[in-house]
Amino acid sequence: MNCQRKFYPDILTDETIRCIRDEIIYYQRPLKSCKYLVSRCEFEKRFYLNAAGKKTEAGPKVAPRTSPLFQVCRLWESINNIVVKDRRNEIVFISAEQRAALFDFLNTHEKLKGSDLLKLLGLSKTYGYRLGEQFKTGIQGNKTRVEIERALGNYPDKKRLLQFNLQEESSSMVNTETGEIIPMISLSFEQEPLYRLWHVLYSIDDREQLQSVLRQKFGIDDDEVLERLSVIDLVKAGFGNKSSKAIRRILPFLQLGMNYAEACEAAGYTHSNNYTKAENEAHALLDRLPAIKKNELRQPVVEKILNQMVNVVNALMEKYGRFDEIRVELARELKQSKEERSNTYKSINKNQRENEQIAKRIVEYGVPTRSRIQKYKMWEESKHCCIYCGQPVDVGDFLRGFDVEVEHIIPKSLYFDDSFANKVCSCRSCNKEKNNHTAYDYMKSKGEKALSDYVERVNTMYTNNQISKTKLQNLLTPVDKISTDFIDRQLRESQYIARKAKEILTSVCYNVTATSGSVTSFLRHVWGWDTVLHDLNFDRYKKVGLTEVIEVNHRGSVIRREQIKDWSKRFDHRHHAIDALTIACTKQAYIQRLNNLRAEEGPDFNKMSLERYIQSQPHFSVAQVREAVDRILVSFRAGKRAVTPGKRYIRKNRKRISVQSVLIPRGALSEESVYGVIYVWEKDELGHVIQKQRAVMKYPITSINREMLDKEKVVDKRIHRILSGRLAQYNDNPKEAFAKPVYIDKECRIPIRTVRCFAKPAINTLVPLKKDDKGNPVAWVNPGNNHHVAIYRDEDGKYKERTVTFWEAVDRCRVGIPAIVTQPDTIWDNILQRNDISENVLESLPDVKWQFVLSLQQNEMFILGMNEEDYRYAMDQQDYALLNKYLYRVQKLSKGDYNFRYHTETSVEDKYDGKLNLELSRQMGKLKRVSIKSLLGLNPHKVHISVLGEIKEIS
Repeated sequence: MNCQRKFYPDILTDETIRCIRDEIIYYQRPLKSCKYLVSRCEFEKRFYLNAAGKKTEAGPKVAPRTSPLFQVCRLWESINNIVVKDRRNEIVFISAEQRAALFDFLNTHEKLKGSDLLKLLGLSKTYGYRLGEQFKTGIQGNKTRVEIERALGNYPDKKRLLQFNLQEESSSMVNTETGEIIPMISLSFEQEPLYRLWHVLYSIDDREQLQSVLRQKFGIDDDEVLERLSVIDLVKAGFGNKSSKAIRRILPFLQLGMNYAEACEAAGYTHSNNYTKAENEAHALLDRLPAIKKNELRQPVVEKILNQMVNVVNALMEKYGRFDEIRVELARELKQSKEERSNTYKSINKNQRENEQIAKRIVEYGVPTRSRIQKYKMWEESKHCCIYCGQPVDVGDFLRGFDVEVEHIIPKSLYFDDSFANKVCSCRSCNKEKNNHTAYDYMKSKGEKALSDYVERVNTMYTNNQISKTKLQNLLTPVDKISTDFIDRQLRESQYIARKAKEILTSVCYNVTATSGSVTSFLRHVWGWDTVLHDLNFDRYKKVGLTEVIEVNHRGSVIRREQIKDWSKRFDHRHHAIDALTIACTKQAYIQRLNNLRAEEGPDFNKMSLERYIQSQPHFSVAQVREAVDRILVSFRAGKRAVTPGKRYIRKNRKRISVQSVLIPRGALSEESVYGVIYVWEKDELGHVIQKQRAVMKYPITSINREMLDKEKVVDKRIHRILSGRLAQYNDNPKEAFAKPVYIDKECRIPIRTVRCFAKPAINTLVPLKKDDKGNPVAWVNPGNNHHVAIYRDEDGKYKERTVTFWEAVDRCRVGIPAIVTQPDTIWDNILQRNDISENVLESLPDVKWQFVLSLQQNEMFILGMNEEDYRYAMDQQDYALLNKYLYRVQKLSKGDYNFRYHTETSVEDKYDGKLNLELSRQMGKLKRVSIKSLLGLNPHKVHISVLGEIKEIS
């Protein structure tokens, strides 16, 4: 544009160039305001009934994350959560003056690193102080202030513009226990220079208008400073979780050194929506849980999970009445943040690979069981020695249990933790001598020299990544640092989903508690319920040779036992039901008893005493549980709606009008790729040269490799030769070959950026996406997923199939035709009276004379392979144990090929010993892969399984 401007200075003015660039070429309409999506403060929101009698939410909205007030509050929260421990696991005290120094540093720096923290606290870097997890990446400072300060640079009035002083005032709230007036931050903070400057930068989008306001209101006249300030993005960070009003009440107590929960309580807020006993008994219960509305929580995954919980709870209440108690156990992955879940999955995969390698190494010592793999890991992490005395340990002795044992760092009588992080390799003499002491107290009893060597040893192990942080903390924990309240150790309700689940359930039940799975696992094992699913699946695996005989040492005797190879309860969906039953049978008294048992039995406490106590408590027998589990029918959410009604807004005569009759597709209509269609000359089966249509697609030149060229995928022969020559020059390395431009002409003026290649989809599967002025299609897409398969019977009694894509299902709904056509004759009678239906829709419809037989959609449930007499008997008698053996869900569908998966299977993989083996899955009844004829030969009956596992036939 600048080159052309030399020749047309009168035409290409600044305004004209701006108009061409911003309004013609790169025009983008103003984005729709999303202010209505900003949530209200959990602490300050209130509910009232509006004029229509509808429950409405009111109260202040949450503050932006970049607000200077929010930033100050966040800094104090972070400071009060800092924990520093010395080499003996003692917590280092941080004084009020040191906290103030930390705030000053964070307020003026981008990040507080571990080295900065130690320096500010006056601690030596070489002593081996341990910091919290937050110091792996450092604590973020006051990002708003730092960015504005950087933009101001050496501006003379910078110090005044960065002022943000907070004043306290008395609020109208009174502490009911002490009678003291609760302080709060004065509203005068809004007049502070930094807050006013932030508010202008945050509120004004237009750059020219922003710079004009900065000149007028703040007197900033430096063009470079104005430019730097105008490019700061203070909106992208989004919003926090509290309103400015709530922050003003909480902040004074954070500045006193209280943690967040304590500060909220002192400010008069109920943190995490926990009721007191009196408040809990006073609030009225709902008759049923209301569904969570779309975008109510603005976390789709959480909304979906909690709505499934709502459906189950409502169904249970409708059938059995109100609950006396609800005990919640959340899956481990759901209690974690997104980053934690990602790290968990990576860790699981890494551990699985390590376990497979260890299994190969220890096979000479016997069957590589999970216990032996864990033992080998303990042996390696302690460098082949006893963790306490340092004497060498033979791996064979450890794996076989000769004079070397697995030792619990913190005895299970004190802290019920049977995880790997609480186990180490120990010689039998040390284990016996340690008895019921913690590892730290045991080594302390051996003298200061032994304790110092021990502390040095375990810290070195942690530094060298031999042990986890949790194991390090266990190894350095004395008995007086273990919480006496066992229940508190079992709860983790800090994550949002846990708090929200409990909050929802308290609206229908007074007694709601949340627990983790360690006690559940122990009780399930002691009661013998661990083997239920293994036993129910045993015959299927044995039939195809997937069992093995192992030897188990039990009280000095060797017992031979046959079991499923590499069995895990997670292979069967019903393990959730067994866990739920265990949780339901768990009483708080059991947990308290586990804590108190050691005190009652003293030094004679042992695991057998604990197990005897649990076994003596009322519980269902293994036979009763097995019988109940065998009657379980697993429920899946079946089918997928093609469209849902919606609304959109249009402008008419300068008025905003709502258009109600809008159908919104419930998924992607097609794959993302856009294809073209060309004619090519090819030989047919008889060797005749004919013209055929082929799908083509443009690929970036960087994605072209030797394999694509060898398979003649490039359409243009000339381009093929040029690319082949370039790849040959760089040893077929596309990254190096195409790092520099490739030109199609000798003068090097026309670069090749994209390459047209033949694509996989068949022409008859593509649908037109775009047409030219004459109505001829010029772009095509692949419809992708199938919505359903419908089977019909023609006038000759032959079965016909219609595989309907999601695209076709949506097209039908748009013209008022059902996605699944069950009455072809009625549909065609209506069509003949219309002329607004496209040819594509008409071609997808079944023939007018066909009779509907059945339809299949993903996750729909079918009884397959059961004769009619047995089926009728089982349905009449509600014999779930019999129906269970023949219940399958639709896994996937394609033309003439239907895959059904047994309802209890959690995995759709059919690999055994690392190799795909569909035949083995078919023999076990895991998979049924059928055509129309073979499906109808299985006497299929479509059924519906409710969220309570109740079966109903679909006619």
